[in-house]
Amino acid sequence: MGDAGGCTGDERFGVVRSGTVALEEPLGWPDGSRVAVRLAPEQASTPGRDAGPVIIAGYGLAGRCVADLLEQGGIPYVVVERNVATVRTQRDLGRRVVEGDISEERTLVAARVASASVLALTIPDEDAVLRATSTARRLNPDLYIIARTTYASRGMRAAQLGANEVIKSEQAVAMLFYEKMRQRLIGSA
Repeated sequence: MGDAGGCTGDERFGVVRSGTVALEEPLGWPDGSRVAVRLAPEQASTPGRDAGPVIIAGYGLAGRCVADLLEQGGIPYVVVERNVATVRTQRDLGRRVVEGDISEERTLVAARVASASVLALTIPDEDAVLRATSTARRLNPDLYIIARTTYASRGMRAAQLGANEVIKSEQAVAMLFYEKMRQRLIGSA
């Protein structure tokens, strides 16, 4: 199988058959198991410094967390916010902010949705999220949309309207309860 230092390029460890990589060499596991790995479909490129800017709808806790992450990665973004005081404060800090309602077409246009790579709908207003998802998808069919909803049923609707990912508060809370109860009652195995 070659030296422990890695592949020299001459070794052949496996083959690809019908989208599965099958390792031909035994791994020395006690039960003699072989390994098969299914190839994932190729993903669209992830947004980065060269992609269009990210639009963050809402600058509450979730929006600020997204902005922090983007700043760390050097990824350009614009915030869309309705609160005039927040808009003023963030502009004074040098952030690019569009004042307005993200569910309105003119606000999405002002935020340059046509050239954006991602729309992060972090606002708690489910109706506005649904309207923004529908309008943004129409204005930029290639846009990657992450939507926030409170209920799973509204999350399903956001996905039907074109959201690529949906963060459902109801589901996130349920998972946290499950994890905390599992830790308390079963232990952290």
